[in-house]
Amino acid sequence: MNEKCSLREVLIMVGIALFTLFLVQVGNAIQTVGNQEKEIADMKRRQIVATRIETPPKIDGILDDPIWKKAQPSEGFIQTKPDKGKPMTQRTVIRILYDDENIYLGFQCYDAEPEKVIGTEMRRDYEVWFVNDYIRFILDTYHDLRTSYYFGTNPLGAQVDARVTDNGNYHQSWDAVWKCAATPHSEGWSAEFSIPFRQLRFPTKEKHVWGFNCARTIRRSNEEGCWSSTQGLTVTSISNAGELVGLENISQGHRLEIRPAVVGGAEVNYHSETNVDSVRKPSLDIKYGLTSGLTLDATVNTDFAQIEADEERVNLSQFDMFFAEKRPFFLEGVGIFGNPDPFFSNTLPLFYSRCIGSEEDKEVPILGGLKLTGKVGKQSIGLLNVQTDEVDEISSTNFSAFRLQRDILHSSSAGIMFLNKAPWEDAGNQTLGADLRFNPKEGMSIFGSLAKTWTDGLHDKDLAGKISGYWETESSEIGASCSDIQENFNPEMGFVSRKDIRNGDLWGHKSFKIRRSIFRSVGGGGHYGVGLDHDRHLKDRHLGMRAGLELETGDFAEMWYDRNWERLDEGWEIREGILIPAGMHRNSEYGVFVGTNESRRLSIGSSFEGGGFYNGDRNSLSLHGQIRPVPRLLITGNYDRNLINLPDGSFTTNTINSRIIYTFSPDFFVKMFLQWNDEEELSRGNFLLRYTYQPGSDFYIVYNELWRAGKVEQRSIVAKIVYFFNL
Repeated sequence: MNEKCSLREVLIMVGIALFTLFLVQVGNAIQTVGNQEKEIADMKRRQIVATRIETPPKIDGILDDPIWKKAQPSEGFIQTKPDKGKPMTQRTVIRILYDDENIYLGFQCYDAEPEKVIGTEMRRDYEVWFVNDYIRFILDTYHDLRTSYYFGTNPLGAQVDARVTDNGNYHQSWDAVWKCAATPHSEGWSAEFSIPFRQLRFPTKEKHVWGFNCARTIRRSNEEGCWSSTQGLTVTSISNAGELVGLENISQGHRLEIRPAVVGGAEVNYHSETNVDSVRKPSLDIKYGLTSGLTLDATVNTDFAQIEADEERVNLSQFDMFFAEKRPFFLEGVGIFGNPDPFFSNTLPLFYSRCIGSEEDKEVPILGGLKLTGKVGKQSIGLLNVQTDEVDEISSTNFSAFRLQRDILHSSSAGIMFLNKAPWEDAGNQTLGADLRFNPKEGMSIFGSLAKTWTDGLHDKDLAGKISGYWETESSEIGASCSDIQENFNPEMGFVSRKDIRNGDLWGHKSFKIRRSIFRSVGGGGHYGVGLDHDRHLKDRHLGMRAGLELETGDFAEMWYDRNWERLDEGWEIREGILIPAGMHRNSEYGVFVGTNESRRLSIGSSFEGGGFYNGDRNSLSLHGQIRPVPRLLITGNYDRNLINLPDGSFTTNTINSRIIYTFSPDFFVKMFLQWNDEEELSRGNFLLRYTYQPGSDFYIVYNELWRAGKVEQRSIVAKIVYFFNL
């Protein structure tokens, strides 16, 4: 059946989107009038003073060093959850010192029930805020209310660091070389940080004022609070930060970091003539601070031996699946190029770094690369150039990306981006894009982006555009987006799974705090989306509703119902011999998800989805859990099952993965990762030992094993040592 959307429906969609944004503006204006006096008061930001010292404190997690008495203490944290605006139930005291080399922060986290402080994780960058007591802070070194550095720890001294961009986008891939220690004690717990100035970027001047805020989580009661009020948002809401004053005559130094590495080992392929291959590979990474705001990274003979394999997933759609980047060189500092995940991106996903080093499902060695990132005045700059090697029929290819973004108005920005993929023997592909982010008020953002591609053999109809906006508060969110991707739009360095499509989406969510008996909050929301081709034929339509409940214990439940319409222009063989016919498919889906608080020794979660699936039906079950049988040992497991029934036949898929992790200290852990996918008769095993023998220097042992159809196909073991020179 060939259904066609009327002009009336299109106009209704546009009208709804415009009306939604109008309501946001009206609500925003009302809130502005109602809070005018409060906002004027908030213009005077809370301040904390850093004190210069000559002798650094000992970083052991205990604030008993006499030098800490020179610091001016600051306290008075305000709750963001559960009782917004009230003082936190436990005291937190901050002290800040600095010398020529480092800035030092000390936190005394008092607790009336110290035996109930939760600390179970030591691994770096683990998401401890979900499971542990936690302290974190941000440093907005340019005081531009847009970007900041993020540091945190838990009662066991786990290191967490990240970059925050665009007043809230969190990039945990950034890793610096710094120290911290934490210690539980009879009054609660305490933590100390030592962060070298050379790991940060800041302007060159005599006196500095940095944006500063910090937050504390008391996990047993799911309580959170901030030193400077964030109006109910998180500590990464930089525009609500206070100020750090007192920093004078500080410098980043030359900032030259060199990391040589050597990899050695062996690989056994049971289906190749060679059978055993030796692995010997030196590599080199260099980081150099060109100016106080610009950093140059170089990599030669790049190696990613320690990177964990992707989790096995089952694709039940016609479109490519998105996998997140894990390789350090392509993670650190590349947030300026945007978020490639189409589910989270507010602009067109033009840059997807996993296109580099992978072609036709084959891994392609990287010969080397350069990366320039940083900020000069109001301009943020990103430049990336990577050369891959030749493999089989895949020619050596150069990948380059250039990004320039300028801060405008209070916390908005405008930018351009150019990308070029240049194979040695074939025609290249280029993409040019421009984007705008307008933040008229805290919690409200409007985005616009436009792009064009050039591909040999594809002419005209090669444009794409997207407009989106949202308004969020502590308890609600409303948003709208529309995009148009023409049929010849082909960003080969990006992630665009659908072409010849016009999409419109509306969504909203509202939660209510009830704080009665065992209940903390309830919430619900809905979404509506429609997709048309450029002849205005309906491609798909989605209408959904969700509702959820959270308990005071941190346990939760959620349920949803979706109504879907999807038109297939051609039949699609989802599995061998099982055809989904062309035409319009209408179905309904429903689901429920329940889970327990992950801070417990044993936590579990389960979801069930059922309903129609094209011209048949689908039932899906997902189970996940984690257990900490003894301190420092974590075991996780996930099981996913799909049962598909179609007129041409039925099939079932099962995937299982499990991780076993033992942490000896924040610098030393071992991990086992096991996977099984019955549809491909595939099993994988990965063992990783990581030991940070000094800050920035690591030793790895990696063992991998691949089984297919019950027979071992590949085994490998490698050792890698990295040494950090800070010159």
